[in-house]
Amino acid sequence: MYNKKAVELEGIKKACKYLIEKGYRVLEKNFKCIDGDIDIIAKDKNKQLVFIEVKTKELKKDSMAKAKNLNHIYNVAKYYILKNKMMNMSIRFDTIEIMIGKSCYIHHIKQAI
Repeated sequence: MYNKKAVELEGIKKACKYLIEKGYRVLEKNFKCIDGDIDIIAKDKNKQLVFIEVKTKELKKDSMAKAKNLNHIYNVAKYYILKNKMMNMSIRFDTIEIMIGKSCYIHHIKQAI
């Protein structure tokens, strides 16, 4: 049986593992505020703050999860930056696409938006 939330959580877990292996430091998972949520907030090797949306799909399913509204993502990022006093940091927005099945395929798109 297809459990969308379980698949999404598994995707975020796999994305975090992938990012850590690539030298990122994961700061937040499933960050939520009044404006919405962002799947992962991390710092890359260059100390750039990265807001990451994870799109997870089971290989037997037909469509990739829909991307969230851009204003929603920007507003959550703005809230996080202000809350954590990170106004002078360089930032970017990435997407990680994960396809889960017998094997796992990860596609990291830097500066996706």
